Amino acid sequence: MADDPKPPSPAPGTGAKPAPKIVGPVAPAIYTPGAKTASYRPPAGANEPLVTEGMKARQREIEKKRRSAVILRQIEDEEAELRWRMARRWIYRIVAILVVAAIYWKMQLTYHDRWPMLAVWIFLGTCLLAALSWMFWFLDYSD
Repeated sequence: MADDPKPPSPAPGTGAKPAPKIVGPVAPAIYTPGAKTASYRPPAGANEPLVTEGMKARQREIEKKRRSAVILRQIEDEEAELRWRMARRWIYRIVAILVVAAIYWKMQLTYHDRWPMLAVWIFLGTCLLAALSWMFWFLDYSD
């Protein structure tokens, strides 16, 4: 037996697709956007997009919330870094004062009130240089 003949091709430029061969007792309705006729109506929901405007709006809201959460996290991180920076400054100051006090205490225990003159000059010169370097650093510091 010979094969069934092909259905005729639609007119070029109409966008219509040839109707497939009906296989069962009832075939589903076929919707082709370019081949509408006055009497044909597509089934309900066949022309609806897969992504609706509501879905797009919801996605925009989710992205906006994510961005705001990231911005808030960055602000919190910056504030935490600023607090740690201030804490480190105070820790460094306290440690420097403790080191100077320990050196003075050790010298006092060793020599009582009879410090060698070289030790006095070294101690005073170190304190003076530390004060000057801090002053120049502070004048140049821009915070």
